[in-house]
Order: sequence, then structure tokens, then C-alpha cells
Amino acid sequence: MVPDIYLNAIASALGGKIEQNNANNLHQPQEDCERIVKKTGVRGRTIALPGQFTSDLSCMATSELLRKLNTSASAIQTLLVCTQTPDHLIPGVSSRVHGELGFPEECLVFDINQGCSGFVVGTQTVTALLRSSSDSAVLINADTYSRLIRPNDLATRVLFGDAATASMFSTQPPGLRVIYNRCFANGNGYDAFVARNSATRIDPDHSAGIYMDGPGILNFALHVVPEAIHQALKANGLTIEQIRLFAFHQANSFMIGKLTQKLHISAEQAPQNCEHLGNTVSASIPLLLLDHWQELKDRELVMAIGFGVGLSWGVSLFEYRSDH
Repeated sequence: MVPDIYLNAIASALGGKIEQNNANNLHQPQEDCERIVKKTGVRGRTIALPGQFTSDLSCMATSELLRKLNTSASAIQTLLVCTQTPDHLIPGVSSRVHGELGFPEECLVFDINQGCSGFVVGTQTVTALLRSSSDSAVLINADTYSRLIRPNDLATRVLFGDAATASMFSTQPPGLRVIYNRCFANGNGYDAFVARNSATRIDPDHSAGIYMDGPGILNFALHVVPEAIHQALKANGLTIEQIRLFAFHQANSFMIGKLTQKLHISAEQAPQNCEHLGNTVSASIPLLLLDHWQELKDRELVMAIGFGVGLSWGVSLFEYRSDH
């Protein structure tokens, strides 16, 4: 019999500095900054301190998760880190977390390189692993994109924040029971979001940092995301009205607004948290789930929707199961 898989708990760690999208930080006229905030919905972002790296935020979030659950790293059988900003290309961030926090030698440990769809991809990955070979898994979603931002590129600088989340998955309730996962990709969109000169390939015509085709990604998301959501609803015999919470990747308020408008989803069903966090890449969905966890009632449905770099996108559907 295939076991049910539950997302039991989430913990987080934020970059140690807050950078506001104002004239003082962006070196732009205040009226221009106000237009940026109105368009993106991002008023400020959490940024990693100079000596704070992805593995540091990952360790902080995981330590908080273990404390919250009153458990030890030695009891965990799988450790997966989803990041695109590792401390080093080799080894993975998961190796540092494993060593720092005392995960067992028998633990399966690996990184995946995924961006804004990374929580959904990670959920599908750990669900498959738990159904085949283990009882518990920690999924970390962590990035310090601020290290890849070109300071004068306002298209990206005003959006991205640094954060980490650690999520416990197991075969035991309570928590969000995994009902459905589906991930997609279109590698023809590879160039829509690229961190040039960030690894071993040299791009001589570009300075180092992120290059983003914002309009292209918006058009991509408006095309594929509604279709993926409708496909998930149809596969489970559901309507939009039956979903208690749509946890969209927090790209920016403009994009989320366009998606919810196209899908006829109410603002109450699709809350946002990017105003003071920015776009925290794959951590944005679990951060949003953490914000609203205490509001969920038994048997309510939650849909997580990730989309972005790759190009990639995906949907996870959960049912909240209380311990009562």
C-alpha cells in the first residue's frame, strides 16, 4: 500500500538586512521609487549580510524546524536542498548542513538546482523518495540572489530578497497531506533568466549577474500557469471555489494580480507576502504557507503553484489534516 505523505511543519530564516525600495537605496528620484513599489508591490527586501551565505540561512531554518518539532537531525533519513546560489559549486549546500547539524551517515543528501518552481519540484521529489525508501525528509529551499544582482539593474534589484525555509515531510500526520504533484519544463526558455558568468561558462559580452526578460516571463506565466491549475483541478474533480488557499510563487504583486484575475481567484484565496520580503525564489511558497498555517482548518485544500527560471512550472495540491 502506498503511504500518504504529509508536510508536517515549516521554519524559516531571513537575510539579516532589510533594504527598502526608496531613493536612499536605489539612488533614484523618490517619485520613481514610489512607482516601482506601486507596480511590483515590493516595498522592501531581506538581504543577506556580507558574511551570511545560503548554507548559513539553511542551517538556521533547519535548526528552527528541528526545535519546533522537538526532534534531532540524527532521526532524519533524507536531506534535500533546493538552491541556485550555493556557497561553492562543489560541494553542495546539503553537505554543509549535514555536517553542521549532525545528520546521520545513513541519510540521503543532495542538492537540486531549481528556482521559483523549486518548492513544487522539491515536494514531488521528496514525496517519491518517502513512498519508496524512507520515513522522513527535510526539504530546504534557500537562496541569496542578492549576490547575483547587478547593482544598477533595477529590473531585478527591486524584486529579489534572500531567505531560507526548511520543511519536514513524513509518512505521519498532522499537516498538509500531499494529494497531487505535477511539474513541467520548457528548456526553450533557457535564456529568459540567466546568471551570466556565474559558473564555468564565460559570457564575454556580459558583466556578471542576473539577466531577466521580465515581459517574456510574464507572458510565459500567464500562458502556462492557468492551464496547469485547471489541469490539477480537473484531475481531482475540484473547482477553484473549493481551494481554501492558492499559494502562488511570490514573483511580484503585478504578476500575481494578473494570474488571479485571469483565473477569477479572489484576493482572499491568494494572499501575498512579497511587500516586505520581495521575491525569495523557491522559499516564497513555503514562507507564504508558514504565514497562513495557523488559519487552516481540517480538510481544507491548499494549492501551491511555482513558475520561473528554466523555464519551469508546477502545481502541488494538499489537504490539511489536523491532529484532532
